[in-house]
Amino acid sequence: MNIVVSDYAQIGKNCNISHGVTVGQMNRGGRKGTPTIGDNVYIGPGARVIGQIRIGNNVAIGANTVVTKDVPDNAVLVGAPGRVISLNDSTDYVMNTDYGTE
Repeated sequence: MNIVVSDYAQIGKNCNISHGVTVGQMNRGGRKGTPTIGDNVYIGPGARVIGQIRIGNNVAIGANTVVTKDVPDNAVLVGAPGRVISLNDSTDYVMNTDYGTE
């Protein structure tokens, strides 16, 4: 399965993008543009992150979730459309987040 990422999307440090994910552009409407994804984000298999939205830091996006709205820091998101089910962050999904510390 492919991973599709728009040329214009911005992706932060230490992100885990699983197979079958699309990080794509929306060409019309209020969210016209591409996503900005924060640091330490996990995007599960088959998820879609589309349009000019901001995905916060330490976010976990579940498999096959469709994200078309901004997501706050530390959120766990599931479903279509994506909805926040927890603010317990991506700690169990993204490892090695101690970069830059000595």
